[in-house]
Amino acid sequence: MEESKEEFLRQYGEDYGYPNSAKGIDDIRSSEFKRLDGLAYLDHAGAGLYSETQMEAVLKDLTSNVYGNPHSQSDVSFATSEAIRVARQLVLEHCNASPKDYKCIFTSGATAALKLVGEAFPWSRESCYMYTMENHNSVLGIREYALDRGAAALAIEVEDVESLSGLFKQYGSSFKVLQQPVQRRAVASTEYSLNGETCHLFAFPSECNFTGMKFSMDLVNIVKEDTEKILKGSFCRGRWMVLIDAAKGCATQPPDLSRFPADFVVLSFYKIFGYPSGLGALIARTEAAKMLKNTYFSGGTVSASIANIDFVKRREGIEELLEDGTQSFLNISSIRHGFNIINTLTTSAIVRHTTMLASYVRNTLMALRHENGAVVCTIYGSNIGKVLNLGPTIAFNLKRPDGSWFGYREVEKLASLSGIQLRTGCFCNPGACAKYLGLSTADLLSNVEAGHVCWDDNDILHGKPTGAVRVSFGYMSTFEDAKKFIMFIRHLFVAVPYIIGSGHISRKKMFSGIGMRHLARSLHLESIIVYPIKSCSGFSVDRWALNNTGLQYDREWLIRGINGDIFTQKKVPEMRLINTIIDLNLGKLFVESPRCKVKLEINLDQNLSCCEKEELELLGQRYQVQGYDDEVNMWFAEVLARPCMLLRYCGSEYLNAVTKRCRPQTCRDEQSRLNFVNEAQFLLISEESVCDLNDRLSSNAWKGKYGPGQNIHVDAMRFRPNLIISGAEPYEEDSWRRLTIGRAYFTSLGGCNRCEMINLDFQSGKVRKSKEPLATLASFRRVKGKILFGILLRYDSSSNEYEGGNEETWLEVGQKVHPDMS
Repeated sequence: MEESKEEFLRQYGEDYGYPNSAKGIDDIRSSEFKRLDGLAYLDHAGAGLYSETQMEAVLKDLTSNVYGNPHSQSDVSFATSEAIRVARQLVLEHCNASPKDYKCIFTSGATAALKLVGEAFPWSRESCYMYTMENHNSVLGIREYALDRGAAALAIEVEDVESLSGLFKQYGSSFKVLQQPVQRRAVASTEYSLNGETCHLFAFPSECNFTGMKFSMDLVNIVKEDTEKILKGSFCRGRWMVLIDAAKGCATQPPDLSRFPADFVVLSFYKIFGYPSGLGALIARTEAAKMLKNTYFSGGTVSASIANIDFVKRREGIEELLEDGTQSFLNISSIRHGFNIINTLTTSAIVRHTTMLASYVRNTLMALRHENGAVVCTIYGSNIGKVLNLGPTIAFNLKRPDGSWFGYREVEKLASLSGIQLRTGCFCNPGACAKYLGLSTADLLSNVEAGHVCWDDNDILHGKPTGAVRVSFGYMSTFEDAKKFIMFIRHLFVAVPYIIGSGHISRKKMFSGIGMRHLARSLHLESIIVYPIKSCSGFSVDRWALNNTGLQYDREWLIRGINGDIFTQKKVPEMRLINTIIDLNLGKLFVESPRCKVKLEINLDQNLSCCEKEELELLGQRYQVQGYDDEVNMWFAEVLARPCMLLRYCGSEYLNAVTKRCRPQTCRDEQSRLNFVNEAQFLLISEESVCDLNDRLSSNAWKGKYGPGQNIHVDAMRFRPNLIISGAEPYEEDSWRRLTIGRAYFTSLGGCNRCEMINLDFQSGKVRKSKEPLATLASFRRVKGKILFGILLRYDSSSNEYEGGNEETWLEVGQKVHPDMS
């Protein structure tokens, strides 16, 4: 056994690996999760994983039994009703809730359960919806119902968290709450009342899905029994009810409702044991559930209804009254097999196992230092770790030796290439994100104004992270998963003496040995490639005209889906199989694909006056475009197996959709006239740089990094260049500021930031995705969050007009390339 694991077991051995269960963690991984071989899955807060035994049991159950619609009196309906009854009991047992006091209502997920509480709660103008800042968006969404019906909304921050464990005994003697401003809306649409009693609702998560901080369940009793300890004023009057979002917490430590009688608890089953998704539950105290008023009725919720008069008699059973329509009975019948797995291991063993893994990783990350002594990792919520009040979730960001931040998207991209699956962003928890990242309301609004939205690449704005990196552990996580992640951080983000591990590649080191030798060599243009349709294959030419958008006809067309999404190879890899060629003599664009016997012909000067012009926004620019008739669109729909349409840039209008101030991190050339390109008019690749990359790939193959018998070779076309040059030193092009090819002048805009698209390999008409060559490029071509290969160019058309009048400029294969590094 390796030394690091021995040390880990010395510290955490008692709690790691289920020593008292029939199967230890190593047996569980080797027999139940063979699909994880070589993969470290560290996103259990996002979704749990199902085991092979669990799915085999589900399959056997569904193929051995007949389950019918439960809203009937047949034998198969009774069988389904019994399966649902058993499932309800298992859910209540998971949270130690007595069936005398609680009911289990199945929903389509935890979000649907929260929505049910929000829309059916008896809000009034005197009501208050109070919630902690650390809450998921699905919990914040309840605020809309409260405000719309005249109630107040109030966000709070819990302070002195380390004293929470003694709160119930001391009744909050050292318990502080920071109240945000009360929110109200001027106009309310409805007002509810319940026997004249005002009802309030307090919501908090059992475990924060951002930091992993576990909230004390004592909050339930304090809010319900002595609200004045944390609130003052009119909101202390009336009846306070408590909602716990346990979607994350239930996976490892569900709330004990026998000790902490919350009124509502929501959970999601795929977070606990992976399958099924699209199913959740609301556990509600019986008396609290009776207060929920469901306006809508449906099949299963009524005893009788009459179509032509206003008459409906609703069912009296709480579950029947609140479960609209036919339950997802096949999914419900399947959850018992997931609970069998969890109950065999026991939740107490699971929480110990996962907490110890997270503690090991958290402590190791906090100890990391760069060679200059600077801290590598900032862990959010780490200040409360001393009281062991953290779950198996770690949110953090990484810093360079100079104190600047690594972007979380860089971490995510490199993790994926290293076989590690984690999550980045704010995790739908905006309050916790802002709190722990130190983002003020002004900062958040400024980021939105700058164009930042969920799931985009704006990971650093105004010098601050907009989100974080998160790793989280599940019951099948292992020490090896944790160790692989730690080694990944050390190797790629920690600067140590004599090793460039920080992600910095200085220009001096990148371009060492590059002098003026190119002047004595035959540096020339080797290939010209035109891509008429964005993301489809291009064609090589010996000679081609330039215009003020770059190569004539380059990226002048694109394919758009019926929902408005622009097709690219990232989304639709099959676009690579669409071949294009332009015959200037015939004035036609020819398009063909192995998926269609008919070759498509499009006239370059085709009159599209029959089609109305429309505006299209792409990458922060607005274009005027025109479409084609159904025959052309049907050809592309057949080839790509999805409805779509071909659009062409008209060229008569070109407007900036956003200003530079609103796109502070864009790589896009906003000073040039562009067709449908991502960043710039041209991408230039050097043959020598490609050869050097292939040498490195071959070296890795020789070292066995790709597995037995595997060798990876890429050609320049993998990078979709417009211009391929030959005769330079490897990566010499990085140092060029300007260059001349023939009579054409170009300005270098810097390196091209590569993405996973270069890992798509097309063999025998099939798409194969690997980790190369991006993983190898990441090992030596990272510059402050970017993985660079090739350079972007802008054509200086004004220089040609100044020197040669109105003559058309052409590029030709074989022309000399004259770079300027000054």
